[in-house]
Amino acid sequence: MEIRSLIRAVAAVLTGVAALMPTTMSAYDFVEGGIYYDVVGSQANVTYKTSSGNSYTGSVVIPETVTHDGKTYQVTAIGNSAFSRSSGLTDVEIPNSIVSIGTHAFVSCTSLREVVVPNSVETLGRCAFHTCSALTKAVVGNKVKIIDEYAFQYCYNLTEVVLGSSVDSLAIKAFYDCNRLVKVTCLAPTPPGMYASYSFYDPTYSNGTLYVLGSAIQAYKADNNWKRFKRIENLTLTEQLSLDRTMMTLHGGESQQIQARILPADASQTLRWTSDDEDVATVNSEGLVTAVGAGQTTVTVTTTDGSELSATCHVRVLSNGVQDHNILTLPVGMTVEKGKPCVLPVAMTNKNAITALQCDLTLPEGFTVATDDDQFLIDLQDRAGSSHALYARTIAPNVVRMVITSTESEAFTGNDGDLMLIHLNVSDQMADGDYSVMLTNVIMADGAAVTYYAPDVATLVTVKSYTKGDANGDGTVNVGDYVTVANHILNMNPDPFIFSAADVDENNTIDVGDLVGVANIVLGDFTMPENVPMHNDGEVILTGESTHIGDNRVVVTLNLDNEVDLTAWQMNVTLPEGMRLAGANLSSRASHHSLAVNELGDGNLKLLGSSTLNDLVSGHEGALLTLVLEGAASNNAAVSVSDVVLAETDMTTHAVNPFSIGVGSSAVQEVNGDTRIYARGTDIIVETPIDTRVELIAPNGMSRMFEAKAGINTYRAERGLVIVRAAGKVAKLHVK
Repeated sequence: MEIRSLIRAVAAVLTGVAALMPTTMSAYDFVEGGIYYDVVGSQANVTYKTSSGNSYTGSVVIPETVTHDGKTYQVTAIGNSAFSRSSGLTDVEIPNSIVSIGTHAFVSCTSLREVVVPNSVETLGRCAFHTCSALTKAVVGNKVKIIDEYAFQYCYNLTEVVLGSSVDSLAIKAFYDCNRLVKVTCLAPTPPGMYASYSFYDPTYSNGTLYVLGSAIQAYKADNNWKRFKRIENLTLTEQLSLDRTMMTLHGGESQQIQARILPADASQTLRWTSDDEDVATVNSEGLVTAVGAGQTTVTVTTTDGSELSATCHVRVLSNGVQDHNILTLPVGMTVEKGKPCVLPVAMTNKNAITALQCDLTLPEGFTVATDDDQFLIDLQDRAGSSHALYARTIAPNVVRMVITSTESEAFTGNDGDLMLIHLNVSDQMADGDYSVMLTNVIMADGAAVTYYAPDVATLVTVKSYTKGDANGDGTVNVGDYVTVANHILNMNPDPFIFSAADVDENNTIDVGDLVGVANIVLGDFTMPENVPMHNDGEVILTGESTHIGDNRVVVTLNLDNEVDLTAWQMNVTLPEGMRLAGANLSSRASHHSLAVNELGDGNLKLLGSSTLNDLVSGHEGALLTLVLEGAASNNAAVSVSDVVLAETDMTTHAVNPFSIGVGSSAVQEVNGDTRIYARGTDIIVETPIDTRVELIAPNGMSRMFEAKAGINTYRAERGLVIVRAAGKVAKLHVK
C-alpha cells in the first residue's frame, strides 16, 4: 500500500475509535409509547434517554407519526446513539418515514437479531450497528449510498447482508470482523467502491458467496476489489409474491398462520413481515399473526432481495372468543384451468349439534360463483337435513354471504364431512398464478341458540393453462398422467389432479374414455372426435354367474358380449355382508391388460381394466374376469355390479345397466362334470357338450320340458326358486 493510502487508513481507524465514544448529554424533549424523541421544527427524531445507556427492550416499533400535547410530528430520523447500548432490544421495526440513521444509533445492541433498513433511508451513520453481536441478517434499502465506517463491525453472528441498488461506496471496516458472513447480495448495477482489505473480513471472501444481478456479474468479476470473492453468482430476484389469504378474522388471543408463496422457487425466501397496528395484531418473522385487541390492521410482507414486492392481508380482530371444535375446512390447495368451471368443496367438523351457520366466501378477481336462473349454484350435501335450506347473496364485490338454516332446528348429520359444493367459474383472462379463496366471519348455532365463532379458513387456488391430458399438471403428457387418471377412477385421490385437463373427451366426467384418450395422446395417436356420446344401445352386454368351488368359496365370472371393439372398462362391485375378495383375475381375452382393484371398505370395490397401449379385448364373447370370494353368505346373498363403463379406442364409451349375481346357496350351481347350469338375470343357462333334455320346475310347481342342443341354451324363467334338471344333474337356482 502507498504511504499516503496507509496514512489515510490509519487516520480513518483512529477516527472510528474516537467515534465509538458516544455523546454525554441527554437529548429527548418528550417520550411517547416508551420511545424518546427530540423535536426539530415539525419533525420528531428518535433519540436516546441518557448517555450511560438506553432502556429499550424487546420489540420496538417506531411509528411514522407521533402525537404529543395535541401536536402531531412526522418521525423522520433515528438520531445519534438513539438505541445505543440497549442490550435488551431484540427487534426493531423502522418505518418508511425515516430518512437517516445516525452515528452509533444501535451500537452494542447485543440482543438485536435482524434489521431491515427501509428504502426511505438515505444516510446510514458511522458505527450504526457496531457490535450488534446477535445480529444475523441486515438488509440495507435502495436509497443508501454509503455504508459508513464500522457500520456493522464486530457483528460476529451476521451471516447474510443485502446491499441496496444505490450503494456506491463501502467505507473502511464496514463489515470487518464479521466472522460468519457468508452471503452478500449487492443490487448495485455498478460495483461500489470499497477497501478490499478492510470492508469485509478475509473469511467472507474465501468462504462466502457474492450474489449480483446477471447483467452486472462480469463487472464484479473484473473489479479489482470485488473479484476477491471466490464465488460470484447470479442473483435470482423474486418475480411473484402472493399470500394464501388476503383477509383474516381473529378473536382475542387467537393466532393464525399466513403462508407466502415466492416464485421462482430459487429466489430469496427471506421476507419482512409487519403489522400496521400492533395494538390490534402482531406478526412474527414467519407470518404467524396473533390477535392483541379489537380493531383492524394490515399485515404486509415484503421481499428483501431488492425486488421490492409486497403483499398484504387485512386483519380484523373481534372482541368475542373463538373456538376450534366447530369449524369449516377447505381443501389444502386446488389447481384449476382458467376459463373452465371448478367445484370448491366445503367441509364441516363439529362437536356440537350444529343446526345453522353463516359465512362469507371471498373470491379473487376473475372468480365467480356459477349461477342458474340467477340462483347461485351451491349444492348442499348429505350432511344437511331435509329441512335445511341455503340462502346466498352478494354483499360486496367478490364476497358472497351464505346462510344455511333449518325451520325445524334440524341438526346436521354426523360430525365430519362435506357440507356443500360451490360451483365456480374461472375467467379465461386470468393470469397463471396462485389466488386466495377464503371463508370468513364463520358463525354457527345449535338448537338452543348457542353461538359458536369459528376461525377463518383459506386455501390457495392455482390457476394454470393446461395441455389436454396433462392430468397431473407437470406440463407434459406421459404415462404419469395415465396413472393419475387411473387413480382418480379408482377413488385413490391423486394429488395434484387437474380435472379439466383429465377430461379429455370433454363430457364433464372422468372415466375410462378419458383414460383411453390420455393413452392416445401419449402414443401420439390422438384425434378429438366431434361427438363422444355415452351409449347403452345393446352393442355391449355384461352379465355374471357364480360357482361354488368349496366351502364358503365362490367364483363370480363376468361375461362380456361386445359387438364393438373395446379396450378399457371400469365398474363398481359391492359384496354381500360376510364375504370378502380373495382374488381377481383377467381371462385370456384380456391377456394384454392389467386389472386394478381398490377396496374402499364395507365390501365396496372399484375395478379398472386397461392397457397403456390401448390393446383390444380379444374376441366378442366370453368371460372377461373372475372374482374369487370367501366367507359365509346368506341364502339370498348377491353381488351387485354398477356404474359399468366400457371404452373403445376412440374414447366412445358404453354404459351397462346395474345387475346382481346371486352367490347364496340357492343361486350357485356346483361344478359337476362338463354340464353347467346357472342363472343369468331372468334366464336359465344350460351349457352341455351333448344334446339332452332339460326340465324346469317353476316356483308355482309347474314343470316344463325342453330339448337342449350341445352348446349354450337359454330359457326364460319366472322369478323365484327354480329347479332345473339336465344331463342327470339337478340345480336349485334363485332367479331375480
